[in-house]
Amino acid sequence: MPANKNALIRYKTIDKCLRNKYRRWTLDDLVEACCEALYDMEGIKKGVCARTVQMDIQIMRSDKLGYYAPIEVYDRIYYRYADPDYSITNNPLSEDDCELIKEAIVLLKKKENLDNDETVKVLSKVQSRLMSILNFV
Repeated sequence: MPANKNALIRYKTIDKCLRNKYRRWTLDDLVEACCEALYDMEGIKKGVCARTVQMDIQIMRSDKLGYYAPIEVYDRIYYRYADPDYSITNNPLSEDDCELIKEAIVLLKKKENLDNDETVKVLSKVQSRLMSILNFV
């Protein structure tokens, strides 16, 4: 099993935990939640250590994956999102991402074998949605 998939499962699990505003999450709680998620999703019994979850939190806080998660520690032991509405799954596209998608649409439209009307309709919808995002940014 690639480490990347396991890391993604851990990130999503940590995110799910921290979005729960009605529970106080310690590092041990987050480790336990990640171990359970890895077992449930992948059958991995080994689990993860506290250091792995700490590193995951650091990566989620950083720009490495584009999450910039506002994870804070309060009362010296509990973790939460500083912004209670934050989630790593709600990250909008960056301007660079939008530009890349725009270029891909242009390239796809130039393909000569695009005789399928449905494909052209889908590309047009994506392009119009992208333009509305770019105008908003």
